[in-house]
Amino acid sequence: MAATKSIDTRRTLRKLFSSRRLNALAMETGAVVRRRKVDPVALFWTVVLGFGAGRTRSIAGLRRSYERATGQCLEESSFYKRFNDGFVKMLERALVHALDNDAGVGRKLRGHLSRFVDVLITDATVLRLHEVLARRWPGCRTNHSPAAIKAHWVMSVTGRSRQSVKLTGGRRHDGPVFQVGPWVKGSLLLFDLAYYDFSLFERIGRNGGYFISRLKTSANPRIVAVNRNHRGRSIAVEGERLQDVLARLKREVLDVNIEVRCRHRTYGGRRRSVIKIFRLVGVRDPQTATHHLYVTNLMPDELEAEHVARSYALRWEIELLFRELKSHYRLDDLPSRKPDVVKALIYAAALTLLVSRCLLNTLRKALGQHAQRLKSHRWATILSTLASDLLMLLLRPPRETRTLQRHLNRLLLHEAPDPNIKRLSLLQAVEAGVHRYRLAPAT
Repeated sequence: MAATKSIDTRRTLRKLFSSRRLNALAMETGAVVRRRKVDPVALFWTVVLGFGAGRTRSIAGLRRSYERATGQCLEESSFYKRFNDGFVKMLERALVHALDNDAGVGRKLRGHLSRFVDVLITDATVLRLHEVLARRWPGCRTNHSPAAIKAHWVMSVTGRSRQSVKLTGGRRHDGPVFQVGPWVKGSLLLFDLAYYDFSLFERIGRNGGYFISRLKTSANPRIVAVNRNHRGRSIAVEGERLQDVLARLKREVLDVNIEVRCRHRTYGGRRRSVIKIFRLVGVRDPQTATHHLYVTNLMPDELEAEHVARSYALRWEIELLFRELKSHYRLDDLPSRKPDVVKALIYAAALTLLVSRCLLNTLRKALGQHAQRLKSHRWATILSTLASDLLMLLLRPPRETRTLQRHLNRLLLHEAPDPNIKRLSLLQAVEAGVHRYRLAPAT
């Protein structure tokens, strides 16, 4: 496919992380006290783009990637010692910088989602560790995963809002890690049942945000109003408890307001609670003949009931993100017994993802009207294949990589677009109103 523009891969990545910024971070965090053989800039790019060396991700494999890209030969100990607390802080600071930059689809939302500033999704993934780390990061399953770490991710679908990555022990509950603030104003937040908390939902509303969450199957709120009337002999639901009417419902869509109790934190030895009204939407699944139930603070004039269910399908974006991190960037390949090495490898995988998104957005701009054919899952496969070439491009002198730059430029512009012109991404399908969330009801 012909392209109207070319791309400068080296310049794109150096703009995201300039050598000056990386050197400054290395000095500020203590990753480098005095310069020796291991260059902090080269080390940074090696851990971010050197993940493909060998069958498993290891420090030895990263050292070999470093030597191949820089032309240096290093002692194992000199390279290994660089994976210290200062280097972990350097990677964490660099990750925060990348998260603050555009790492999403690079455009405004469309269709029924256009009323929102952004769509934010939060979730956590559990990563198994070596059992000797069980005291530092205890896991929930002592027989299967005695040591585990959780990576909590707040994902912005467009890249225009606040994003974050936090690491906790495997036993830490997801809900308390997520903190609401004014940054949610105008955005739609999507939650799974791990974050099910009416007090959290109330705080989102007080900060000007919107949310959609699945309703627990055990929840039995009182229905206080009906938002959609049904003709014929439909059963009356106003004033009833949800569980008393749910099994008898035949309607395709249930759209009502419910009354719930929100408990606030304890102040001065007292804990007060307030009654809040939220909207409950149920969409009947023809395959299971049951209703998928969602709770939201979006009223009918703000989002139709069918669009509530379709919008919730976007929560799968973060599952695709975790799959990309594990399948392509080896997020769950953590063989080390050293805490600093473990954290460095986790942050490196997250940085690889954001570098991937940065290059993908550059390609979208270069392809112009064909940008919609760039899909993140296809791009992840291409990047993981070419990561070692990108590392050479960044660390070798420009005069040695001109041919490689031209080759990568042609290859990326040719391979990245999806050959199936009509295939939609998840976001495009939701915006077009042709996607529906198919997850079976929770138990």
